[in-house]
Amino acid sequence: MQFKQLTLNEIPLVQPYFRQMKSRTCDFTVGGMFMWRNYYKMEYAMDGEIFYSRLHDQDGQVYYNLPLGGDVAVGIQVLKGQTEGGPLRFCTVPECYLEEFQAICPGCAVSEQTDFADYLYQASDLAQLGGKRYSGQRNQISQFKRGVEGWSFEPLTAGNVGAVEAFFTQTYLSGAGAGATEREENDRVLEVLQNLDRYGMVGSVLTADGSIVGFSLGEIVNDTLFTHIEKADRSCKGAYQMLVNQFAAAYTGGDVTYINREEDMGDPGLRRAKQAYHPIELLKKYVVEVM
Repeated sequence: MQFKQLTLNEIPLVQPYFRQMKSRTCDFTVGGMFMWRNYYKMEYAMDGEIFYSRLHDQDGQVYYNLPLGGDVAVGIQVLKGQTEGGPLRFCTVPECYLEEFQAICPGCAVSEQTDFADYLYQASDLAQLGGKRYSGQRNQISQFKRGVEGWSFEPLTAGNVGAVEAFFTQTYLSGAGAGATEREENDRVLEVLQNLDRYGMVGSVLTADGSIVGFSLGEIVNDTLFTHIEKADRSCKGAYQMLVNQFAAAYTGGDVTYINREEDMGDPGLRRAKQAYHPIELLKKYVVEVM
């Protein structure tokens, strides 16, 4: 089986496989996979109806993703046959697939990736922010509205994407350098803005008194809205809370009943921020090592 570099050209190929997933983890979405394809040197291969992908972690190890399409058991067996010496490692395996792994590969080593658990929310909670537990967020939103003469929350389109890119560049890229992960994320945000049609995400722009103060981008897969990008002017009080609330209200309802706001990556500040919105579940992921 020949693996090739994963590029934006493969988005239409992979998208149907994501809709077949029985998990709601962000790794099996266009944003989750393609925004990080360069950082992790992702590769893919097709064998029949099964889509295979693998990545190269910062520790130099090769990790495979869950085979997509068809029978997972068949995909795992195929990869076992491809491995030349040493263990076969899978990463970000959703908890709901562990039993299949353990049935196919008795004795496989399983370890939880605690920093990579996704935060899953009831969509109506974030769209309404009702009850005492969301009083802090409502207060921030009230301060935002009191501090401006007018505001808007509008779709991100080809007509305003240039202004959004300028806002992002000025707000996030004009300061001193960041770490490798932050730099990669910034590069991919620009890539998404410059390739809206190819990524196929939904997006919105928050303005205050005629100026952009934030924007959000995500995608809908089955019953879940995935928030991949959320950027705001930190000096604008309440802008982030407005983004969370307005994005949820705009793109959920009907069949879309959950929101995935992705991982905290072990960052304490990010963890507190995600916990403050009261997730209904942490979607656990695992590394599975098959000998």
